[in-house]
Amino acid sequence: MSTSNLKPVSRVTLGEQVAAQLAAQISEGRWLPGDKLPSESELCATLLIGRSTLREALKSLAFVGLVQMRPGNGTYVLGSTQFLLDRLRAGGLLKTDKELQDVSEARLILETETAALAAERSEPADLDKLQEILEQMKLGLGGEGRDYAALDVEFHLGIARCSKNQVLQELLAPIRGVLQEFIAKSQELPGIKENAHEHHGKILSALRQRNPEKARRAMRAHLHTCERAFTLLEKISETAASDLTVEKRS
Repeated sequence: MSTSNLKPVSRVTLGEQVAAQLAAQISEGRWLPGDKLPSESELCATLLIGRSTLREALKSLAFVGLVQMRPGNGTYVLGSTQFLLDRLRAGGLLKTDKELQDVSEARLILETETAALAAERSEPADLDKLQEILEQMKLGLGGEGRDYAALDVEFHLGIARCSKNQVLQELLAPIRGVLQEFIAKSQELPGIKENAHEHHGKILSALRQRNPEKARRAMRAHLHTCERAFTLLEKISETAASDLTVEKRS
């Protein structure tokens, strides 16, 4: 008997299920931008979950810019993620989730080991150049100077040059356009640009310390951040679409 039509079962945490359910309610207009969500105790009682699970879900929604958690004042809706997800997919070379995933995987494979090599082989002048790019990126956060996404790409290609491995440089350089598009798309997610800048600082710090394992971990954490955001947005989108289909049928 053929199993060709079967698909792998994804492992979804309880927190992700709660996040998707809350996001679906927001997408359907149950809570509008500016509305305050029910209290944690009320949500926990309704969903039959603990506070730690709820907070995990709320932090995930805050991460993708759907809600804002205000300490001592509750959680407020910022807007729907659906239009954001559509915008991330639209235009350019990366139009499908598979294409975004492929770029993410390729970067994870290539750039983590490139960072480790850079920690071993970079020269002082190389690190000074990366520092200069990082300072320009800081200006870009405030809307000054050059385009942040272009500088982001320069930073990553600079790390490849630090590795002193010509093949790695030649593998990354031809996909510069795709890389810049991926970075530009990911930075449309709320808070990602600031988060990325912090990660870049940690990567450079590891390179200066000549610590390959630390550089590898810092790069992996950086690349996983955008992947996590896209994955969560996709789960939210799928849940909202599924709920809408069920409503139409009923």
